[in-house]
Amino acid sequence: MQKLAIQSLKEENLDTLIDLIKEFALHENMQNEIKCDKKKLYHSIFETKIAKAFLLKENDKNIGYMIYFYTFSSFLGSNGIHLEDIYLKEKYRNKGYGKQVFNFLAEICQKENLQRIEWFCLNNNKKGIKFYESLSSIHLDQWRIYRLNKNQLDKIIKE
Repeated sequence: MQKLAIQSLKEENLDTLIDLIKEFALHENMQNEIKCDKKKLYHSIFETKIAKAFLLKENDKNIGYMIYFYTFSSFLGSNGIHLEDIYLKEKYRNKGYGKQVFNFLAEICQKENLQRIEWFCLNNNKKGIKFYESLSSIHLDQWRIYRLNKNQLDKIIKE
């Protein structure tokens, strides 16, 4: 198995990341959801450092990306990682690269004493589900995901 290079995002690679995010959105049929731009990414990754982004490379070629941020569990009294995105271009899947990304994240958790990694997976992502189950990950079917978007937040503030 070839070793995947996982490289911290540099400012000069922001356009590459945006292109990969758009490609991922297209793959998920969610291209209308993209509101991200270079300025927002720069602010979140390099100024506030609220998220960490990495390019995934095979032989110096950008083949995907990964973004995560830290979470906190009051029940554990400890931090964890929320894996926001893991994306590999179609022709680079099933090569063991996804497993290498999770090994990388597990090493971060071990080094920083983080207690868990969590992520969302679309219900129709059968290949992703099969892969995540191969890692012995736990599907938390007792939980629902809720969201308030900007319009709803503005409405709450006005009430």
